[in-house]
Amino acid sequence: MSGNCSIAILSTKALYNEPHLIILASQGNREAFTSLYSHYLDAVTQYIRLFTNSEDEADEVIQDVFVRIWEQRDKLSTVTSFRSYVARAARNRLLDHLRHLEVRKAAILDLQQTKTTAETPEDIWHYRYIYAKVQQQIAALPTQCQHVFRLSVEKGMSLDEIAAELHISKSGVKNQLYKAQKLVRQCFEEKDSHLFIVFLLSIPTFSIF
Repeated sequence: MSGNCSIAILSTKALYNEPHLIILASQGNREAFTSLYSHYLDAVTQYIRLFTNSEDEADEVIQDVFVRIWEQRDKLSTVTSFRSYVARAARNRLLDHLRHLEVRKAAILDLQQTKTTAETPEDIWHYRYIYAKVQQQIAALPTQCQHVFRLSVEKGMSLDEIAAELHISKSGVKNQLYKAQKLVRQCFEEKDSHLFIVFLLSIPTFSIF
């Protein structure tokens, strides 16, 4: 009887019940985990692709995020918000990936030394410098790229929401977002390239999710 009930819940999007899905997934219910995966895949994809150099590289990291969550599904029994849980998992896996590639070493060092919320005058100046530099590069982007980038990073809108806002396809949003982040990163001098990564990683993942 309980199995039929769970299938009914999973088959109707309107009845999406995240707390119940988390419980089922923690107990090994693949359908429940698939529902959670489908619900947050776009957000994770959007976040990871901001910091990777290719779609293949991003897809590998994204897959690993969800595989690790499934492999450690017993931990879900104490999770109250899958949104927060997958956001932390994505951020941690991304940092692991950057360390593994041994690139952006300066970014990793700065990130470890700089808190998300600046507390000292030096922290505030450092963050404002990064922010101002990134804003200059964003302002120089083609109009469509700029709109997509700002809606994604600054307003935390999903791919579907951006597509509806700008009246373009979801795939078009993905392409514009990838193009925007690539162009912004290319505008930084090599010695300052890590600052863009520090800036984006300093944005709370919850604003992107």
